[in-house]
Amino acid sequence: APEEAPHEFIPSAPPWSTAGPAAGAASAMAAAEGADDEDGGKSEGGEPENAEKKQEEDHMDGGWEDEEERARLLAQCQPGTQDEERLPALAALREKAMESSNWEPLWADKDVRAALLSCADPPDPDFGKNPFGEEEPDPPSDFVRTLAVTTLVCLATSVGNRSAMAEHPLLRHALVGNADEDRAFRLRERVFLLLCGLMLAGACTDPSDDHVPSRPPTPTKCEVCDLIPCVCTAGEKVWRNSDLEVCHALMLGVAPELPVGLRVGVLGTLCTVALSSVVDPALLWGNHKLRAGLVSSALPGEPEDVRVSALDTLWAFTACDLVQPRMWAEKPVREALLRGAEASAKVGEGEGETTLRQTDGVRSRALNSLANLASSGVNRAPMWKSSRLATAVLQAVSGGGPLRSDALRVLAELTKQWTIRAKMVAAGVLELLEAAEDDEALSFEERRNCGFARERLQEAKDAALKGPFQP
Repeated sequence: APEEAPHEFIPSAPPWSTAGPAAGAASAMAAAEGADDEDGGKSEGGEPENAEKKQEEDHMDGGWEDEEERARLLAQCQPGTQDEERLPALAALREKAMESSNWEPLWADKDVRAALLSCADPPDPDFGKNPFGEEEPDPPSDFVRTLAVTTLVCLATSVGNRSAMAEHPLLRHALVGNADEDRAFRLRERVFLLLCGLMLAGACTDPSDDHVPSRPPTPTKCEVCDLIPCVCTAGEKVWRNSDLEVCHALMLGVAPELPVGLRVGVLGTLCTVALSSVVDPALLWGNHKLRAGLVSSALPGEPEDVRVSALDTLWAFTACDLVQPRMWAEKPVREALLRGAEASAKVGEGEGETTLRQTDGVRSRALNSLANLASSGVNRAPMWKSSRLATAVLQAVSGGGPLRSDALRVLAELTKQWTIRAKMVAAGVLELLEAAEDDEALSFEERRNCGFARERLQEAKDAALKGPFQP
């Protein structure tokens, strides 16, 4: 399989060099010739320790016994080879990839890399449709692709390998294609595992689709083929390796039909990436499928672990100043956070509708996300205007328990907006803050923040009693 192909990314050169076979069996011969001399000493080159070390050096980098084994296994992995030969060869490669000393040499080997990528290549949807095209070998089977991706997952355990793999166009194309919903579950499971690792290495730095119009533009006549639509590139392979497509492939891992553990792993990866310096959270939040996947996973009715992980990820994005105004302005995100902060939530529709009491873990994460959003001056007035938010926060403060400190933080942030202080005083927030300031169950920092918030509301109350300013 060709190592390079038309793509929009240029892979970075691996920092490791491929080592050739060690220089011969001289060490083994020297060890065999070494024997005790008449005085009981060892002749030069006959020490057992040196013989073992030299015997280890006889093995090639990557765990190969010799060049013949390497050539044989790589030949069995080539396109067109039957599964009866391909599968044992890939199983042998996987065994070598499980050794930590082989991770970097195997990925640095251009031939091994090309063989694995050819075995992991997803089926072309236009395969066999071009009667004038050259005859092509059948695409790899699900078993072949699963074994190939499993081997790549082992190689991605190396931090250095992940950096190079995150930028490799053919690998990105293979992962995106094998993440589609019609692929085998075991294959998709391993694809999502590898995508999570590559995300942590910076494989998705600019997945925003804000620039993509909601409606596709009307096709125009091509100046080359003079047809509508253009057929100049008809029949050519479509490469799916952009950051946008990688992000869309990863978000397929939070689909409701997948196991809870897999969905939690994908959401946890997104939470880690959003809090790291690997990507800009604002660009990551600009992907509509990412937003839709997080919102749907955070709604009532989802498994508890999935909801908690989704709300954790939303909280991670609320820590970004550039994202805060946008998150509150988007109705689906606002609805997910408000439903998470309420004491109970309705699940189902019609006759099957039920009301469930929400756990403290879910409500705490939603309240902390709302507190982050309230730190943006743009959000404070619209947030207090929401009766659902005010009710949920005031109930959490009055009810006590572990949620009280989270709700008090939301109120403390909202008091920084002058225009809503009078309304907060009228709602009884001043009395709640006065009680919290003297509550020894809270930490010193929490009581201190409540004191500052109380002073702000008291100032607004005193100003209202004095009436308009008289010069």
